[in-house]
Amino acid sequence: MKKRLVKFFCLCLTVLLLVVWSYNNLTLKTVEASLASDKAKDEIRIALVSDLHYSFIYDNNEVISRVKETKPDIIFVLGDMYSRGMTGRIDNVISFLEKLSDIADIYAVTGDHDYDEEYKQKLDNIKNVFLLDYEFRDVDIKGNKLRIYGIDNVYFSDTFNLSNEFETPPNDRINILLSHIPSMSHYGDFGFDYVFSGDTHGGMIRLPFLDGLYYNGHILPKITYNGTITDKGLYEFENTGLYVTSGIGNYPLPLRFNCRPEICLIKIKGE
Repeated sequence: MKKRLVKFFCLCLTVLLLVVWSYNNLTLKTVEASLASDKAKDEIRIALVSDLHYSFIYDNNEVISRVKETKPDIIFVLGDMYSRGMTGRIDNVISFLEKLSDIADIYAVTGDHDYDEEYKQKLDNIKNVFLLDYEFRDVDIKGNKLRIYGIDNVYFSDTFNLSNEFETPPNDRINILLSHIPSMSHYGDFGFDYVFSGDTHGGMIRLPFLDGLYYNGHILPKITYNGTITDKGLYEFENTGLYVTSGIGNYPLPLRFNCRPEICLIKIKGE
């Protein structure tokens, strides 16, 4: 009788763990954030897609459906769409982005995984996808003037200075930077209105009162890291808003907890 109870308990615990794991790693949510700008004449709806780390265990068609439901004016793809070394999945990602680009124009940057030249060349061949590799594009959306910058840094040196690459952003446009890695200490004072990033996976595991388990090489960063933690959500700096999405996929293992896969809808509205 005792052995049966132990087996039953182990079975229930296993089922419970599988349910918790599945919910935290395989169920997609949509999060929203509203940003105010005195340069905005009408609401701009932006969908953020990041860190897909393309895998067949996810329903990538659901990502497309969720993005479509947000009715975006524009889509930002923020890098790491497949995992390092998994170049065999480049065509899968390209097919995914082709479908996504049917919803709205995509402005994309690469990350520290998806930087292969084959991927970049195939991105350039998609009609409504614009890869920003130390480039910017001026875009008009519903009477709003945007300038969208993109950089592909996988690390930042002590001498990094965006002024060596770009002129000062114009005052008459909403200036947006797409950077896979959130590093406001390196570009926060350049003059962007908003920065959108991914990379962090939200710390993967988020604990009550302690937030993300991992950030910038530190375990339990809320205790062990002395710098500013920007691993998930909206952060307000002096003149720039930073939004970091925890993304969709996982690397190296699917071990999210209290940090479900997400796509984000950003609404920029007039003040």
